[in-house]
Amino acid sequence: MKRPLVFQAVVACAFACLASVSGAQQAQRTPEEYAKFLEGADRVARMQVPRVVSALELTPGMRVADIGSGSGLFTRPIAKAVGPNGTAYAVDIDPALLKIVERSAADEKLSNVRVIHGTPTDPKLPQPVDVAFVCDTLHHIERPEAYLQTLKKYLTPDGRIVVIDFSERWPQGHESMRYTLEQLEGWMKAAGMTQVATHPWLDNSFFVVYRLRTE
Repeated sequence: MKRPLVFQAVVACAFACLASVSGAQQAQRTPEEYAKFLEGADRVARMQVPRVVSALELTPGMRVADIGSGSGLFTRPIAKAVGPNGTAYAVDIDPALLKIVERSAADEKLSNVRVIHGTPTDPKLPQPVDVAFVCDTLHHIERPEAYLQTLKKYLTPDGRIVVIDFSERWPQGHESMRYTLEQLEGWMKAAGMTQVATHPWLDNSFFVVYRLRTE
């Protein structure tokens, strides 16, 4: 038996209101609260930070950009991996989060962390990097294909772009941001990149590595 149209409209309105409330609650979260969420024990365990950084195969002296660095959860271990002669760029569009990264880097005496106030279309890196690390960030970018085209220009000749993002279960409120690994492959191909590695061991996340095509 079909529901009356008025009932269907009421239900649709209720769901819309719930989504609106959820979005408003996220928008009201302060940078400090968001940083605590990013550094929370559950997320740190899920992201397997030490294992991910090890899989990046970083060496002393490298320059690495942490795109969408947030609280600096990955920036700090990346800075340690590349050593004092290397550079870890924390790139974010939120100046308040970048201040948190600066503070945490200073607390850990990491003098090789540089914060970069990027834009939604350009990371604004000051020099080419060996690795551009994009974790849980690409889905926030309005035009990911165009952004990846721009990001490629900041790579060294043998540079890599590494992408980690949700693969199956997306957080509530992210419905409009969803994309698939197949879409990512298409964007990377259009940017002149080819997949060179994939790591299947992160829960609910793909972890793929790309290099510039040489042929």
